[in-house]
Amino acid sequence: MNAAHIMTTKVAVTRCGKTVAEAMKLLSEERIRQLPIVDEDNRVVGLLTSKKLLYLTLPRYIAEGLLKDVKFAPDLPQFHQRCAELAHKDVCEVMDKEFKKIGPEVSVMEVATMFVSSEKPLECILVVDNQTRLLGIISPWDIFKKLCEYTEKTASK
Repeated sequence: MNAAHIMTTKVAVTRCGKTVAEAMKLLSEERIRQLPIVDEDNRVVGLLTSKKLLYLTLPRYIAEGLLKDVKFAPDLPQFHQRCAELAHKDVCEVMDKEFKKIGPEVSVMEVATMFVSSEKPLECILVVDNQTRLLGIISPWDIFKKLCEYTEKTASK
């Protein structure tokens, strides 16, 4: 079994020129945590994640881990202000340009290993063709979903 067998192919995407507010609305409506950003040829140019959006809206000293106990952090107005400022920015100004991408032929074992052995925690892995056109997306849940289907098949035999 390979990445093509477990990837989600119906992937919500956005493009440069869209605002962060539009992207956040899409994240909310689709109940997803990551949004690939593609060009007019469906080539992946970046990735916007809910984690990145939180990082950008939190005060720096919190986002960078300088204050471990945030119970008494007085920056709620600053948080709202940052959200408002971020909302009008173009998604391409704030997207991650570094993200994990693989081809559809990569084995599921390799995919699972990437999730657990990556230096930086991965929320998703993008599946692309040899021209970086988006084919699908994989989260750890996609692996579990396929394992559950397989387990149910073998248990019913």
